[in-house]
Amino acid sequence: MKIRKITEKDFNKIMGVAKKLHPKWFDKFAINKSIPLDLKIHKGFIAEEKGEICGFITYTSKEGTIDISWMGVDPKFHRKKIGTKLINFLEKEVKKLRAQELRVETLAESVEYEPYERTRVFYKKMGFKLKSVKKVKSKGTRRWFDMAIFTKKI
Repeated sequence: MKIRKITEKDFNKIMGVAKKLHPKWFDKFAINKSIPLDLKIHKGFIAEEKGEICGFITYTSKEGTIDISWMGVDPKFHRKKIGTKLINFLEKEVKKLRAQELRVETLAESVEYEPYERTRVFYKKMGFKLKSVKKVKSKGTRRWFDMAIFTKKI
């Protein structure tokens, strides 16, 4: 398993992983609009095995905090510590930048949906703590839902 910086050449393969996570984790708006745009703007890393992209993580920053924008692991690689390796790698890299906090948004506990129950458990295991919950309107469905904001000191 190798983790390296994302390059332009990785775009289609990353989108292939993201599409495998649709519709459980990523909705149509994310697949068609948000992720493709963010991949062109945000920095990130991929985990690959024998040339195959197993997972990815992208990030940006705001006011000295590193925001994880997207993270996904190909379902056939779930439960193989790929997400853990990506978070750990990101932490090491952003420590070099003297960042002191990681932040991630995900569906809140009030949204009873099994895939995101696993997502929240993952972030908690990685040391993230719930900071707040906010109401968000989905760009795809136009429905309101609760978004949890988790942070981790690094």
